[in-house]
Amino acid sequence: MDVRTTFVGKPLDPGELERLARIYNVARWMTGRSRHDPSAARLAAMAIRFYQLGVRDDDVLLEKVLSTHSALTSN
Repeated sequence: MDVRTTFVGKPLDPGELERLARIYNVARWMTGRSRHDPSAARLAAMAIRFYQLGVRDDDVLLEKVLSTHSALTSN
């Protein structure tokens, strides 16, 4: 897979944005982050990036966001 194509594709549609917002809110709640916490923005960015990379299953996407967040905050 050419990584450059993941940045140039079609924009996210409203349904995809709603779905990613739900993933973000659940991840934020599960990590105990306020939406004003800078690390909450990182959760949103991770959800979007993993989605762009092809992770479409909500449970897998949430797990990837949470495990990556955990790995980044434990260091």
